[in-house]
Amino acid sequence: MKSVLITIVIAALAQAGGDTGMEGLLRRSDVGAFAPSSFRARLVIGNPGDGKTHALEIWRSGGDKTLVRFLDAKDRGKYLLRIDSEVWLLTPDAKKPVHLSPSYRLYGGATLDAILGTRLAGAYRVERVTRERQAGRDAVVFQLRAKSDGLLFWQVRYVVAEASERAITAVYRLRSGREATAVDFLEWNERPIYARRLIVRDLLRKGAQADITVSELQERAIPDGLFSLDDGTARRALDSPVVQNQQ
Repeated sequence: MKSVLITIVIAALAQAGGDTGMEGLLRRSDVGAFAPSSFRARLVIGNPGDGKTHALEIWRSGGDKTLVRFLDAKDRGKYLLRIDSEVWLLTPDAKKPVHLSPSYRLYGGATLDAILGTRLAGAYRVERVTRERQAGRDAVVFQLRAKSDGLLFWQVRYVVAEASERAITAVYRLRSGREATAVDFLEWNERPIYARRLIVRDLLRKGAQADITVSELQERAIPDGLFSLDDGTARRALDSPVVQNQQ
């Protein structure tokens, strides 16, 4: 009875809104909202299954344009380009970009949304809020549901450490209710704020896991030419010694 009463009280606070309530906590802890609107980042993805690591560079402009540049020697010249919800693979030997599913997974089963962080506060509504203990910490558990039918994940279980207001875990579910992806946030950078180390587990493929470390994140203006489907000039320039020194 006591736990039910606590749930009702927390739900009432969530309905009340404002930065002092649970909606405010969700906004302040929203991992997808921490990154600058335009940035360049470098990260390393480790695959515990084969012991290999892979390097990526991410260029993002606003919330609707993202370019993933593959840095491994064998993958040089390959890119993933996302514009709005559309994802394309660009390779040196392909005449045209290859259209991919938004659920396309990178090394170890990690999706772009899992790596970059979905903006939960804007895209999802709070259905229920509870409290529990996780790893010796008081945690707030948000049960979220998508506001739009166009989102890949229909439900999210988002667990936040109450004292630090930093995410602990996120579990993303499909429309069927099946759990698809789980993310454990292990380390945080505070200035600027971003998840420095996280583990992404593909729950649809048992054993698929990615250990991700963000080695650098820099706020900067991003050339719009990087996101062109037809003209790869700006992307090819990224490999020039001059541009690499500027990075």
